[in-house]
Amino acid sequence: MIALLLALALATPDADVKRARDRYEFGAYADAAGTVREMLSRSPDLPEPLAVEAWRILGLAEYQLGDRPASRAAFVHLLSIDPDQTLDPFLVPPPIVDFFDRVRAEAEPELAPLRERKKQLKEQERLADEARRRLLAEEQVRSGPPTKIVVVQEHIYLLNFLPFGVGQFQNGDNTKGIIIAVSQVVLGAINIGAIFAHNAIADDPSRRCSVSTPNNCSNPPIPDSDRALLQNIDIVKYVSAGLFWGVYVYGVADSLIHYVPRIETEIGPGKTAVKLSWDF
Repeated sequence: MIALLLALALATPDADVKRARDRYEFGAYADAAGTVREMLSRSPDLPEPLAVEAWRILGLAEYQLGDRPASRAAFVHLLSIDPDQTLDPFLVPPPIVDFFDRVRAEAEPELAPLRERKKQLKEQERLADEARRRLLAEEQVRSGPPTKIVVVQEHIYLLNFLPFGVGQFQNGDNTKGIIIAVSQVVLGAINIGAIFAHNAIADDPSRRCSVSTPNNCSNPPIPDSDRALLQNIDIVKYVSAGLFWGVYVYGVADSLIHYVPRIETEIGPGKTAVKLSWDF
């Protein structure tokens, strides 16, 4: 299931077109054609550059596979998107170029109005862009520079009391937050490890001794060597716990000192200003 979801996430039109192009260039024409057909069935409304390349690869692959009708259909789809499309004779075998040119010549009566319509649309887009720029220029002259944009970032007060540098991250001090978080994780792991080690040694019945034991048992039931070891583990346990809470107190104090309830970032033309505000 995970592999399937990952494959679906990676199956983007750009990746599919690149994969089909690579398969075609390596001579895997059937694989290239299958990749394009599967992509077109999944994403029929592709952006024009991707659609042009997809139908071009499909037409080339089908020709190489000997299926002239399928190649012709793919090239007609290609020309319906870009009536002025051509094949580079330096990259495409001459027989395919000749076949494509014949398909285009036969479809020219239908391609002519498409070509004219595309020119009209481009001209309309150009005129619309000019009108839009002229409108904005006139408005800027009339009202002055563009209005600034204010981005407001609200901070939560209770986050200052969380461990692992949460308050520092909220205040934007990421370096200090990372140091505090790593320190507390390491100290917490050491403390937990010391607790488990202490319990494992103290509760191990095979390590017990009695008054009858001649050596290493001055204070039964724990052997002298284990008692010394437990004392050292206790030192590690208490020191790590003390340091953990010391870092925690420091983190809380530091985040409270630098805490700002709200940050307003003003984004204007050519500059950015930051305004800090306290509202209680």
